[in-house]
Amino acid sequence: MSHTRRDLLRSAGWSLGLAGVGALLGGCAPSTSATPRPVLQSTPSTPRRGGQFRAVLTGGGAAESLDPFGGGAPSDFIRNDVIYDSLFSLVDGRAAPALALTAEPASDGRSFVLRLREGVRWHDGSPFTAADVAYSLRYMTSPERPYPNELQLYVDTGGVKVVDDRTVRVPARQPVGDPALMLASFPGKIIKDGARSFSAADAVGTGPYQVEAFEAGRQTRLRRFDGHWGGAPNADTLVLSSLTDPQAKVNAVLTGQADYAVDIPFSIARAGTGSAELEIRQAGEGNRVGFGFILNATRPPFDDPRARRAVRLAVDRKALVDTVLLGYGEPGNDLFGAGSEYFSDREPPARDVDQARRLLREAGAEGAQVTIRSSEYEAGYNASTQLFAEQLREVGLNVRPDIVGMQNFFDVKALAEANGIAFSIGAIPLMVIYGRLAAYPSLALPAPRLRSAFAKAFGSTDAAQRKRSWTEVQDVMAEEGNCVVWGLADTLSVARKNVAGVETRGLAKYPYLGKAGLA
Repeated sequence: MSHTRRDLLRSAGWSLGLAGVGALLGGCAPSTSATPRPVLQSTPSTPRRGGQFRAVLTGGGAAESLDPFGGGAPSDFIRNDVIYDSLFSLVDGRAAPALALTAEPASDGRSFVLRLREGVRWHDGSPFTAADVAYSLRYMTSPERPYPNELQLYVDTGGVKVVDDRTVRVPARQPVGDPALMLASFPGKIIKDGARSFSAADAVGTGPYQVEAFEAGRQTRLRRFDGHWGGAPNADTLVLSSLTDPQAKVNAVLTGQADYAVDIPFSIARAGTGSAELEIRQAGEGNRVGFGFILNATRPPFDDPRARRAVRLAVDRKALVDTVLLGYGEPGNDLFGAGSEYFSDREPPARDVDQARRLLREAGAEGAQVTIRSSEYEAGYNASTQLFAEQLREVGLNVRPDIVGMQNFFDVKALAEANGIAFSIGAIPLMVIYGRLAAYPSLALPAPRLRSAFAKAFGSTDAAQRKRSWTEVQDVMAEEGNCVVWGLADTLSVARKNVAGVETRGLAKYPYLGKAGLA
């Protein structure tokens, strides 16, 4: 019944396999020339019908899977998004109908009723029904799964009732005020009633593409499903290649082997494409990733809110944005979730070294030994940790960066012993962010006011009350929180100029390719 490491990685949008990419060209010195500005991903052109669309993704090697509840690499998330559908999608931070049209909560939030879309067909031609939804909810939350879906924490899947072919009643383990947003936030793909095998021959979904060929860690070929409820996709074929090295991903586009590569490092974007046929794109300000650190509020000195406040005042945010993000982003305001519904878009705190020193003295933390744990899960983690340590030394903290390997980074015992950790979270709903952080003592803020406000925000069926409660959650974090969000980073890609129809549904690092093609 616990959250998993995979859940945190997905919410962060961490790109497994981006270690050693030369995250900062020329070391940690800020760039001295103007940063080339990328174009917005949402180009106005419409893809033409037919042909193939070739994308290169960050792969997971032999662990990749067509099981929508199995693999955890970006290639798995992106591929399975077009084979299978969810009940609701996440668009611009809000729930959008997909296989379900509505999710109607009971007045006390203890249950909700799903009204399903009519006329949906599986790839094999059979009709989609409520029985498929009931089976999928039970299957994805089963403790037998390698990564049981987080819905197990909020939904009593054993009590799910099929009312009729288009209606499902779902009991909740705790009050859920906005079940549609919850289902979009903790996405679970819907599979056929009774499905247990997900080979290339057995992977049947309701999505816009169906499997033609699959080789884990190498390539997937998907063909258009003309019977998709949302309309037939544009490209006849999707060819999805998996690579782990970011330069190799970019090279595939540069050499004409692919049309599009998502999630490229800032240094490579800065170098440019050198081709009039290609362009660097960004997913938009509302889809940026919050970069920062989470302080361990269970250990000295950060168990004292004055010491946490001192750190937030000590950070030179612009220096970190210029140095680590190479200018591809803007300073953050210590709150994760920028771009999501209910986010408090307040000004970043100004740096105040003198006040930071005073607060540390008052907390008895001057000269305290501090360990900040990092790994290059996301390009720039290690460089930001080193610069962060230098900035904290200026105000009187004795900081040691603890740089570890990727496989050991999220060791729960090691995190509990560290004073802080490098972290990032994309534009996902606040219920996901604070729910997941609360599940880990070393990441959570142990504040009764925060817990109370979060419960009200999650459980209220009244939209106005939810907004007030989410504001209070973020007020607490701004006043005494343990998150130091120093920057909001652009999500970058490289594409041929005629690439169109790439959408963001959820995290921009996992783009939706169901409508993608060449204009």
